Amino acid sequence: MNRQGIDFVQSSINYQFKNLQLLEQAFTRKSYSEEHLEVQNNEVLEFYGDEILDFFVTKMMYKRFSRILNNELVSEKNEGELTKLKSILVSKESLARCMYNIGFSKFLYLGKSDEKNEVYKSKSVNEDLFEAIIGAVAADCDWNYENLEKVCRTMLDMETTNGYLALLVKEKSHRLGFGEPCYRPLAWQTDNPEDWQSDNLFNMGVGFGGFGNTSKNPKTGKHEYGIQVGENKFTGIGDGIAQAKLNAEQKAYHFLCQEEIKRQFQNLDYTNPAGTLHELFQKKVIMEVRYEFNEYHDENGNPIWNCKAILEGYGTFEADNASKKQVKQDASLKLLKFIAETKIEQTEKWEIPTFYHGMARIWHDEGKI
Repeated sequence: MNRQGIDFVQSSINYQFKNLQLLEQAFTRKSYSEEHLEVQNNEVLEFYGDEILDFFVTKMMYKRFSRILNNELVSEKNEGELTKLKSILVSKESLARCMYNIGFSKFLYLGKSDEKNEVYKSKSVNEDLFEAIIGAVAADCDWNYENLEKVCRTMLDMETTNGYLALLVKEKSHRLGFGEPCYRPLAWQTDNPEDWQSDNLFNMGVGFGGFGNTSKNPKTGKHEYGIQVGENKFTGIGDGIAQAKLNAEQKAYHFLCQEEIKRQFQNLDYTNPAGTLHELFQKKVIMEVRYEFNEYHDENGNPIWNCKAILEGYGTFEADNASKKQVKQDASLKLLKFIAETKIEQTEKWEIPTFYHGMARIWHDEGKI
């Protein structure tokens, strides 16, 4: 692996190795080490990485879906649902797709037979590579949890967005009438040839002019990438151009999702707000609204119901009423009006629902590990 490849991998996973041999070992298949006895392969690193990833995803789901209530553990999802979700997050297809789509598989050290058979396209080989990289980080940082969490989060986020996000942005942009999105690395002129950085460009399949241009902002030292959807422009920033492009796609996709939601909230039926919210959930416009009820008494001793309508990514909306049935409708109406009346430029703080953003939504929630 040349310096360009090493820099690309490190910037993509958001970790700088102290011992670069460990990084190279993560990319070394057994077939290569059998032909070059002086090097170690990635099988043991893959074992450790598998265990780390399993722990991280399990804890992530715990933080997202479970809480202690009345001294007992309650969960928004049952055991079967959690098992299914975990299997999706760490499936061979998911991890392999990440390595292949972002181009890491091109850096694998393969024996002659593996090269001939093009095993770098294999799901199991790419899955092993994903886990071996995490194992290499663990060995390099002496199992520092903060570093491992950062890398796992980055790599899982990379998996859920890198392979599909560009396609989703394109499809949703056309469906909403914005047409074809325009992609381009942002460029600055430089008189110093050493400032010109071509790292990652071969992998992204993009270019931005001749010698003398750089996507790295000379003031910040960061790469920048631009995406335009209709008249709306989004700038992504990253240590490498791949990260910058991904960041720009996330911003563009967030805007398109919220634009779609806003359009769905036009001409709604407000006579049955709770029913309308449930219908929107069934259409996968919003997540399912969760309701919490509490009873208290006013100064005259009359029972009053308090209801909280909680919608993932949007917040909590409360109402009080003597009728339990009506208080649910009152809280639902507040939520409906909030979404319908909020201007699109004010929706940046809204979270993209899970079904829009793949499983990445789980660890972007406020309850981060």
